[in-house]
This record gives sequence, structure tokens and C-alpha cells, in this order.
Amino acid sequence: MKEEKILQVLKKHGPLTSSQIAKITGYPRTTVYDKLSKLQLKGKVKKKPEKRNKKGRPKIYWEIT
Repeated sequence: MKEEKILQVLKKHGPLTSSQIAKITGYPRTTVYDKLSKLQLKGKVKKKPEKRNKKGRPKIYWEIT
């Protein structure tokens, strides 16, 4: 059920970070990340790194495949 809610959020809002998804759904970020990993293994979502020219770690966005 949580996986379906996450998919609905991604369909409605487009690519989001796990923190953004957690804020929208009210689920803990760790739960969101766990569910996203499972959805990725099922081929339903994929990671999309932020494109930027700055130093530091880029944000990782999730989107529906």
C-alpha cells in the first residue's frame, strides 16, 4: 500500500527526492527509501541524479519508469 502511495505521488508531482516524497506522504524518509529501493528492483521507478556544476553530492531524484 505504501508503494502504491509513493507511485501516486510520483505520477502527480513528477521526479522527487526521497525527502520530498516523505514530506508529501508523511512516511519516515527511511521507509520511503526502502520502498523506493523495492520499486526500483521491480522496475517501476529509477534514480535520476541532479545535473549540476557545483561541488558536493548531487540530489537524487526518483521518477517512474
